[in-house]
Amino acid sequence: MSNHNPVSRSCMACRGFSLVELMVALVITLILLAGVGQIFLGSKKSFNIQDSLGRMQENGRYAMETVVADLRRAGYWGGNSDIGDIGDFTPAGVSNGNKVADENGTCTGTTWTRMLTHRIFGKNDDRTGYGCLPSMTGPRGDVLVLRFATPWKIPSITTPAGFMASNPKHFFLRTSLFRGALFEGEDEGSHSITGSAVRTSELLSRAYFIHESSATNKCTAAGNVPSLYRFSYINGNPVSEEIAYGVDQFQVQYGLDTDGDDSVDNYANAAAPADTMWEQVIAARIWLLVRSDCPETGYTNTNSYEMGDLTGAAAYTPNDSYRRQLYSSTVRLRNVAPE
Repeated sequence: MSNHNPVSRSCMACRGFSLVELMVALVITLILLAGVGQIFLGSKKSFNIQDSLGRMQENGRYAMETVVADLRRAGYWGGNSDIGDIGDFTPAGVSNGNKVADENGTCTGTTWTRMLTHRIFGKNDDRTGYGCLPSMTGPRGDVLVLRFATPWKIPSITTPAGFMASNPKHFFLRTSLFRGALFEGEDEGSHSITGSAVRTSELLSRAYFIHESSATNKCTAAGNVPSLYRFSYINGNPVSEEIAYGVDQFQVQYGLDTDGDDSVDNYANAAAPADTMWEQVIAARIWLLVRSDCPETGYTNTNSYEMGDLTGAAAYTPNDSYRRQLYSSTVRLRNVAPE
């Protein structure tokens, strides 16, 4: 009789993992999972950094293009060659009123718009006398003011027929080469002028400055994000527009032609309103420092950013966890200062 036992042989063939083998397998699995997790976290952090840099680049370029476009228009009065030939027919107008520049304290009224003498003006890290600008905690950066007539005629696609009538308190310029009239929209029909190349345009005055963004920051604990704003009067009403999100600093210096040879002799910071430097400005150098929305864990920004009069020991050194990008541009003003 055979003692062969097929059941016992089958059980020996299907024997499972031992406890030691299971523990080794678990350790290997955990190591692999930890590696995959680190790769995922690293990829996510890299994506967030690149996304933040992309947003800063987009905002910085747009802000720079907006300011530069207005700088190139500063002092354009619709083709008129001498602001002394432009009659001021606005309700607040006085004899030669369009040539009076009294910047301090006047931007709280529409008179501020028609100061044609100051096609460009600024405040250096200060807002004293500029009550028109919204206040903020710890104001920083310069203020840049620009005045010009829009390059498009009325009527146009941008400003169709009836635009003046629908904006009765807005300022407009009707000009030819040697004549001009400054008036409000409700007086559209009262100030026709004769001559060749007569055109009617909006008169715009714009002040650029830094203020806290009106948008809710996705990083609530980080507080409000600073942005570049633009102040102007629209139909007689003060309006502040948020132009570019995340602009942390705004600095301006002015290129002066002090000897009348049509070239920049030196760059200076903003002076008092009555200073003759404003008649000598033929260029402007601007800096925009753009900041990320949120602080970055494990990152400390110890960079020193030199711009405007913030140089050397006074350079802007945030020493925080925000990434930043600095943009700069130098712009030659196309329109000469009024005589």
